[in-house]
Amino acid sequence: MTGEECFDVWAPAAASWSEWAKPSLFAHMGPPAEWSAAATEAPGGPDAFWIPDAGGRTAVIVDLPGETSVTFGLALARRGYRPVPVYNTSLGPSPVVNAAGIAQALIAGATVIRGFGLRRDASPAFLLDSERMSPPSPPQPGKFDNRWLVFPQDFPSAARLQAGGVSDILLVHGERGLQDDLAHVLLRWQQAGIRMIAADARENGRIRELQVQPPSMFRRAWYRALTIARLRRNNAGGFGAVIPVASSGRYG
Repeated sequence: MTGEECFDVWAPAAASWSEWAKPSLFAHMGPPAEWSAAATEAPGGPDAFWIPDAGGRTAVIVDLPGETSVTFGLALARRGYRPVPVYNTSLGPSPVVNAAGIAQALIAGATVIRGFGLRRDASPAFLLDSERMSPPSPPQPGKFDNRWLVFPQDFPSAARLQAGGVSDILLVHGERGLQDDLAHVLLRWQQAGIRMIAADARENGRIRELQVQPPSMFRRAWYRALTIARLRRNNAGGFGAVIPVASSGRYG
């Protein structure tokens, strides 16, 4: 399976929320032979019995570490949700973020999700890597810095969500909780009248009300530019580039 074929499975053109899936990681997947093993190892997933029914008015954001977010997305697909991968990163040598693990899970998961027969208008579950800005491997010279962030432009507007029948957003998170970049997205939705709820995936379904507080530089015109300036864009899409090794020497 090529990266393009995998993307088409996760984000079919006819599905209502596919335009918010990020193609950058799929575009870097390389020749099919490199991923043949991953395609035969479909990941298992948690039991998402506690998630509200997909036929209701709830959309989900899964913000869990690495491939765990993919496996949780598959669990939601079994419940009728449409997982939407929003991994705006790329693959490279000595990466800071383990994007290869996510890519392998996506390829393996494509085999699974293709058989679910999800509805075209199935409720969305947006998939994020919670380690996108705080990876286990710190960025340093010679490393491939593929850290990334999300912005409000990466998600549907509140009006689009409401037009699609969404009245509640459920954030499924781990130990990091609600991260600052995602707060910029959720607060806009909250201010438009969409209800915010959250659950720690480690607590097996204790859903609570979430009141999003204004993050730093909320709605400031220069927020996006200043934030992107800390990251490295990839010419082929998404974030990712090698951190230069500083040269040393003396002249004179």
